[in-house]
Amino acid sequence: MRYLAAIAVLALAGQTSGQGSAPPGSASPGYAPPGSSPSSAPNTAPGIRERAPGDAPAGPGRKGSAPGSGGSIEVPGATAPRFREDPRARREQAEWKDGHAGKVYRYGEDAAHRIVFATCLDESSHDEMLRMLGAQADQQASTLFDALPDTEVFLAVATPADIRKIFADSQTTAGMYEHPKRRLVTADIGTVLRHEWTHAMHFGHMERLGQPHMMWVQEGIAALYETYEISPEGTIRFLPSDRHNEARKMAANRRALSLSQVIVMKPDEFMAKSAVLYPVVRSVFEYMADQGKLRPWYRRYVETFAQDRTGRKAIEDTFGTTIDGFETAWRAWVLARPAVDTAVGQGERDVGVEVKDATDGVQVTKVARGSAAQRAGIRAGDVIVAVAGTPVRSQREWRQATGAIRVPELAVTLRRDGKRTELTLVFDRQARADTAAPAGSPNVLPAGFHGAGICAGLLEEALTTSEG
Repeated sequence: MRYLAAIAVLALAGQTSGQGSAPPGSASPGYAPPGSSPSSAPNTAPGIRERAPGDAPAGPGRKGSAPGSGGSIEVPGATAPRFREDPRARREQAEWKDGHAGKVYRYGEDAAHRIVFATCLDESSHDEMLRMLGAQADQQASTLFDALPDTEVFLAVATPADIRKIFADSQTTAGMYEHPKRRLVTADIGTVLRHEWTHAMHFGHMERLGQPHMMWVQEGIAALYETYEISPEGTIRFLPSDRHNEARKMAANRRALSLSQVIVMKPDEFMAKSAVLYPVVRSVFEYMADQGKLRPWYRRYVETFAQDRTGRKAIEDTFGTTIDGFETAWRAWVLARPAVDTAVGQGERDVGVEVKDATDGVQVTKVARGSAAQRAGIRAGDVIVAVAGTPVRSQREWRQATGAIRVPELAVTLRRDGKRTELTLVFDRQARADTAAPAGSPNVLPAGFHGAGICAGLLEEALTTSEG
């Protein structure tokens, strides 16, 4: 049987460097079934077959607890579905193992969260990734999606070489979740993984409810979960990212698309403006969360989906105003928040490295002569995994961690030759007298380098078809 498969794709487009990127507002791939025109594409999520509410294994209006959490997480508004034995994730794991001989990958499962995996990470990064993903899954199960996945999901954290092979003919170079296969492949364990795992959770909920949610809802919620902090008690605080800066530009532009236009867009229309709309819809959900109404809105959206799948009614019911009134309040909220500082400015400290994405951090490709990084002993090839104790799993997180350094010293944790080391960056040039690098040293940049090669990431969505 041939059916439409919703595939969540992230493409890190180098907005700063311009490499492989499209300017904001330019066209990006959309979805249309084979042999059809884009205008015939559905206006909701392909791959989620609608069912009558009574046929869905879980739905609003009841109470239960999230499986895999020991019953400690109450899930208001829904009964958690029973776990279903489904061979797809295990089959994907077995195929991955057959195709990747050697000891590059570790295989196993997180039974509590219904994840089977193959990861190329070292033990520390692997354990850290599972803790992060487990906390996110539990938080999402308790507040939005009613439960953990009712079937297993295969997670592959792949090497750069395997990512290039897998996505050789794809629009993405970063990650993808394929719901029909129950397979998630990611190039990093930060922004990309958090975004794609949210899709896995959301698609599971949509399938249980028989509700194909609108593209702005899918991508807005997934983008929201790219950056956050979760406390030991399980409460979450969503953090602004460089997407906030783009959202501020849109909020200040009165000629920009209105929210009433965005929420009715078909997938191909939305994706044609993805560079602009991803920051906007993330910001809309961030605003809902800041007002304490993300969860009530999503509950209302599920309840009123049969009446209005765009989400407009849920917005107006939850916020007690028109969609235009909601947009006015959102714009004011966005503009009142300062821009996120991701660039080294006057009076701020510069680490002095150029980096590229690595699976569990950022890999140093060049070190500036006389920089704090060189004085600390950082070398090309090192993978920086934390700054001041905070994990840094992607270029986006690196930019935010190092864009506005004002302290005289800063600790960084790096991985070198399979071992982790903590070094201290000292930004006072007089603190280390011997800063000169030997003439002709490879991978050393002139003094004054300010990270021009570090690219801002933009997320794009593409939908494709699959055989089943």
